[in-house]
Amino acid sequence: MVTVDLQKLEKAIIYTSRIADGNNPVNNTPSDDQVLSDPNVVRCMFFIRDVLQAVKDNNGIIGSVPKEKKQPFPVEVISQFEYQENKTITSLCEQINNPVPENCKKLNYKVITSWLKKRDYLIEVEDDLLGKVVTKTTEKGNGIGITCNFVRSESGREYYRVEYTKQAQEFIISNLPTMINEYEK
Repeated sequence: MVTVDLQKLEKAIIYTSRIADGNNPVNNTPSDDQVLSDPNVVRCMFFIRDVLQAVKDNNGIIGSVPKEKKQPFPVEVISQFEYQENKTITSLCEQINNPVPENCKKLNYKVITSWLKKRDYLIEVEDDLLGKVVTKTTEKGNGIGITCNFVRSESGREYYRVEYTKQAQEFIISNLPTMINEYEK
């Protein structure tokens, strides 16, 4: 990101506008210069003027204005969590993120699934039936209420659906501060 001198930028916009209009850029009088009246030069000057105007509108900053840095995920929102139904990890994260303010980071499902995989509640395995690596539950995962079922969607797509029961969701909520802390290291 680069910031330019706004006074110089304003002068450049004036000069390119004058050239685009077919005038002498210094004194703004009509020019009989064939180069300045060439249609390609005129179009180029209008383009340059528009680019310079965009930089001016961006307060002289070339490039994007840095986004406001988001606050960390507010762990206190987990106290608002209430079980609704068995859910996939994506739906569970959406529910957890629902009360999170816009200026805060949202919880990513990878924080949870990575932690569960490290502790052998979930496992990634090559599945011969689907011919790809899939995530499934382990006996340990089943023990805390994580289920895994082979399903076929209405469109005919086959996949393993991992769902989190009330017991599993409560387990995740109780361990979420640890999960977040370990993921951020």
